[in-house]
Amino acid sequence: MLLRSTAALVVVTPVVALGVALGPAAPASADPGSDCREINTADTTSTAATDPSLPLERLRIAEAQELATSISGRAPGEGVGVAVIDSGVADVQRDGTPVIPRVPPTAPRTGRLPDHARTDAVESYHGTAMASVINGREDAESGLVGIAPAARVHDLQVYDTDGDDDDLKSLTLEGVVAGLEDVVGLVGPGPDQVQIVNLSLSVPEDTEALDRAVRAVTDRGAIVVASSGNRPTDDDPGNPLGAYEPGEDNADDVWPAGYAKGDRNPLVVAVGTTTDAELEDPSDPRGVLSSAIDVVVPTYGAVAYAVNGNTCSLSGSSTSVAAAEVSGVLALLMSAYPDDTPEQTIARLESTATGGSPRGDAPPDKVLGRGIVQPVNALTSPISPGRDGALPASGTREQAVPPAPLPVPRPDVLAGTRRDAVWWGLVGGGTLVVAMLLRPVLSRRRR
Repeated sequence: MLLRSTAALVVVTPVVALGVALGPAAPASADPGSDCREINTADTTSTAATDPSLPLERLRIAEAQELATSISGRAPGEGVGVAVIDSGVADVQRDGTPVIPRVPPTAPRTGRLPDHARTDAVESYHGTAMASVINGREDAESGLVGIAPAARVHDLQVYDTDGDDDDLKSLTLEGVVAGLEDVVGLVGPGPDQVQIVNLSLSVPEDTEALDRAVRAVTDRGAIVVASSGNRPTDDDPGNPLGAYEPGEDNADDVWPAGYAKGDRNPLVVAVGTTTDAELEDPSDPRGVLSSAIDVVVPTYGAVAYAVNGNTCSLSGSSTSVAAAEVSGVLALLMSAYPDDTPEQTIARLESTATGGSPRGDAPPDKVLGRGIVQPVNALTSPISPGRDGALPASGTREQAVPPAPLPVPRPDVLAGTRRDAVWWGLVGGGTLVVAMLLRPVLSRRRR
């Protein structure tokens, strides 16, 4: 049974109060364009989005891209490969240039896994939209589209559609396992290899085969980024999660994100989404709460590429988009700090997030995890995680300015003399008091 991640995750606390500054409002002439979900191979007509991507503005991605390049001299995401296990990534181009840079599969591999996806045509918007959020080329009209445009995507198509079609295949647990198994041989440090695996999807069951497949990928050194899941919508009737219940914890119902709980697999990053308090209803929390969530990001109003090459909008908050955004941020960090281990990259991401539980022994907040991702802080904070990702103990973080030295007391050469004078004074005073008390007694004896 498929548990899609396209519904909204609603967080009751407003985004602004949690440390992500709102970007400027879009100009009145801007157009959100067509909804990405409405564009497929059967209906490719659409209106291009000219709205900027609201979550990328809130995450200050333009500034983060410049910082990443200034740190390493590399283009944003350069040298990083991201495997997208999804519904397939359309090979769409503008003026002969792909809008989503990809690594062509090497023979005999193809992007499609034939046992799980029946057609080479990309039927669903989903994989293309998620890939473009990670590394889509900048669009002249709407501005930024992808977070790490110099990264390259490896396309692994493991299903055709999330709709009901007898001629096409929907997502299955077996398809996810097959996609992960196919990735293992691609993982490595090279520019044509994979360092990040994006899973903007989930299944409701933890099996030995899935655990083993995820572990095989992470043991090779790749980070697995997984959406933490959403509550059912009218478009997702097969989703087994129910209505919101206070105090709920769905960590054991959404996989492979569940492997992040308690660091069962430290290289799995489970991602949730914040809400837009002005544009969404905070009283109707459709997103699941989970102790597996590591970090969250804003996602409402994202701009992506559709299967026809036009820009399109992803209006509702979604953990699918959240996972893609975090994969893009991780690609920025890897291109800026290419010598970091995967554990160090995750430490930069989580330790600089704001609003959630601090990284360490404290359990993650079920809504925000370690907090809202702050890409600029992750790139610039003077932290020094160990090769295993461990941070220095609290209070030992490197400081840009050394602390002022404490004043050193000067030696007191008269201290001994004063101490003796005090004692002699006390003895003399005590003697005088005793003499005054005895004087009347002695006077009576003389009489």
